[in-house]
Amino acid sequence: MVPKNIFLLILILLPLAISMPSELRRLRRSVGSYQVEGCFSYFNGSGFTKQRGNHNSNIRCQDTCRDKGYILAATKGGECHCGNIYPKGSKVDNSQCSSKCRPYTPCHEPQSCCGGPNAYSVSVVGNIDVAKQVLRRLSYEWQTNDDYRNHLKTLVTILSPQTEQANWEESFDREGWSLCGNGKYMTGLYRNKFKSGDERIGRIEFAECRDAPTNLYPMKEYFDCYNHNWWSSFNSIGWSKCNTGYYMAGIYNTNGAELYHIEEAKCCRPKSQEKLWGKCYNLDVWTSFDQEGWSKCRSGYYMAGLYRNNCERLGCIEHFFCCKMGAYKRGSWIESPDLFIKVKDAAGQLKHCSMNAMDKSPSSETYKCKSASDLTNMLTLNALKFIIEDKTPLNTAKPESVAGFRPVICSSHTNSYKCSKWLTTSISTSSSFSIGTGFTLAVKVGASVELEAKFFGSGTKTAFSTEISASTSFDVESSRSNTYTTTDRTDVSVQVPVNTEVTINLLRTVQNLVYKWKADFQMLGKYSLKWKNEQEFFQDVTTVLTGPKRKIYAFGSWNYPDPDVLRVVITDKYGNEMRSGCEHNAGETVTECEP
Repeated sequence: MVPKNIFLLILILLPLAISMPSELRRLRRSVGSYQVEGCFSYFNGSGFTKQRGNHNSNIRCQDTCRDKGYILAATKGGECHCGNIYPKGSKVDNSQCSSKCRPYTPCHEPQSCCGGPNAYSVSVVGNIDVAKQVLRRLSYEWQTNDDYRNHLKTLVTILSPQTEQANWEESFDREGWSLCGNGKYMTGLYRNKFKSGDERIGRIEFAECRDAPTNLYPMKEYFDCYNHNWWSSFNSIGWSKCNTGYYMAGIYNTNGAELYHIEEAKCCRPKSQEKLWGKCYNLDVWTSFDQEGWSKCRSGYYMAGLYRNNCERLGCIEHFFCCKMGAYKRGSWIESPDLFIKVKDAAGQLKHCSMNAMDKSPSSETYKCKSASDLTNMLTLNALKFIIEDKTPLNTAKPESVAGFRPVICSSHTNSYKCSKWLTTSISTSSSFSIGTGFTLAVKVGASVELEAKFFGSGTKTAFSTEISASTSFDVESSRSNTYTTTDRTDVSVQVPVNTEVTINLLRTVQNLVYKWKADFQMLGKYSLKWKNEQEFFQDVTTVLTGPKRKIYAFGSWNYPDPDVLRVVITDKYGNEMRSGCEHNAGETVTECEP
């Protein structure tokens, strides 16, 4: 049986992935957020479908749909369907949902059954992490909207390639590595002056080291290196090179003076570069490397290998293999900034939440939140419009006694007379709302929010507007009840027959109704993108998420009674009705009532 006077809120989000910690899942179960709404002959599950076979259940399907960002889950045998459209008008008898979720588990009603041959067990899914959904929308836009992504990349300051000299005066005189460092690559070598009889490799004094070109968005943390073994290749005449697409960033030598003591090369490339060289050439250093000074690749070229002759002195290095860097392959840090938003939960606590813009994992593995204190650049949810779509009676309207009202007696008399009485009573009605799929963020539902309510009278419209405008949270735990009290006064005059005692009573007829509604919320405020080089840019969320992309749709039902109808009933002392009349809505002052 559907509980009396329930206001049901269901949050609708775009189909984006989402995860939920196990402790939060237990909390959702404790507040009944897994309740199955009923058995329906139709479900619009165009959003997402998963085949679970013999391992289906309503709870598992709810978890799946919540993780995907949907508000409704529906099971039908081994199928799990997710959607955002409530199947109004298609509810059927519970007996239509009789399919077992698993072959070994009995079921008796939609709550324990997974639909039927021609029916679905439909349920809501609990709280959805709105912060995660917003970040997923932004990340999806970054991943798919080239114009948006390319524009933001132009705002990032990329430093021009810098050149520095690495001092190898001491490192080449002992065993170990001589390196460029700082993410730079070798472009040339400086040797000390020629000295007959002392042409040891230790006469290499400096290396010229340069950043990768700006079109590869270089950053020292974003490069790929390995140690290339030259132990054999550099022991004899010929080339020793890095693998294709890699460039020299250092040299390892053992103790000794001869060329064959050069044993390894540190070979690196920017991760953003394809494993291909650009244009290459052989630099002849036959002469320059026999005398003091620099031997360098042309501007824009980087060292990728050395050629040696068959002698062992330093001057027997005769060629450098120089290459331009290869094509960009979108693997740079500039392609994957972190997205940040700041939100406030229903308790007023600020959270700073982030996700990497290139996160494509189903569970959004890079998503995280931490406490914040600064209120600037906060993102909020504002209600735009509520639409009342339908109403359905929850009970059959029939007369009943007015609680707390004591019938009035007109005494018997030997003569007929007119008995006049004022009937005064208080009529109480109540409403409550519970949230099936909601969120823990604070919201703004102002008194000016648009309300389209063709099923409402003025009093009902006012009550609904009061309910929603007072809401600051749509968390599944924020259910509450409201009681409305109306004072009714009726002036009754009854002609009392001779020797007859009559009783004047009031009966009320009330019909509880469930109203289906949907609402549009929109995100307002700023988000930011922050790159690994610490540059951060703030933008209004409306500049990238427009129209439906920045809206959060809510759907639900509000249970609220029709206005009470009061009727004056005249009975004899035995309770037999003599006549009745003066029907009116509770709260209307009625004078000259003569039933």
